[in-house]
Amino acid sequence: MVWREICKLSQLRDGEPKRVDLEDVELLVVKVGDQVFVADAWCTHQRSDLTLGILEGKRVRCALHQALFDLETGQVIEGPSGEPPSSIRPLRTYRVLIEGDTVFADV
Repeated sequence: MVWREICKLSQLRDGEPKRVDLEDVELLVVKVGDQVFVADAWCTHQRSDLTLGILEGKRVRCALHQALFDLETGQVIEGPSGEPPSSIRPLRTYRVLIEGDTVFADV
């Protein structure tokens, strides 16, 4: 992986997911307090856009079938539609680096 510029920190509003499309990957970026999380933008269940999901602290819930993912680890906390968490793959998350006003991710 390689550190890539994702966005400006000043473009992020606390608790509001943002979608960033790079040439080869679509990302979910969200600021929660002093932390910024970057993950794949698509739910691993049925490719629903997680930027349209519901943020629950450091977790995001898919709007389509309510799967719940931890944004720090990508771990599935709740599976879709009441299924066990092991029924779907974890969400890919990326390391984040902030330099000044620039957010980088190890994508």
